[in-house]
Amino acid sequence: MVTSTLDILYLSLAVGFIVLVIFLSITLLYTIFILRDVSSVTQDVKEITEKVNQVVVSPLNAFHFLIEQLKPYLENAFHAIQERRAKKGKK
Repeated sequence: MVTSTLDILYLSLAVGFIVLVIFLSITLLYTIFILRDVSSVTQDVKEITEKVNQVVVSPLNAFHFLIEQLKPYLENAFHAIQERRAKKGKK
């Protein structure tokens, strides 16, 4: 089988190449596992942000809408109170 130094070189190169391929395969496998975990984490983050949007942001938008609708009435009441104070101050 091994008759010369050239055969030993070819054998060592073949073994080295096999070890390299095994190493790259393991690296690729771990990369796939990591990317799958990242995908599940991003899915979890998406679900959490949707829940935050439903629980926090939507009520705040409704509250903001309510304030915008009540703002003219509150301003009129504030001006009426200021006018009453001004009339009391002149007397």
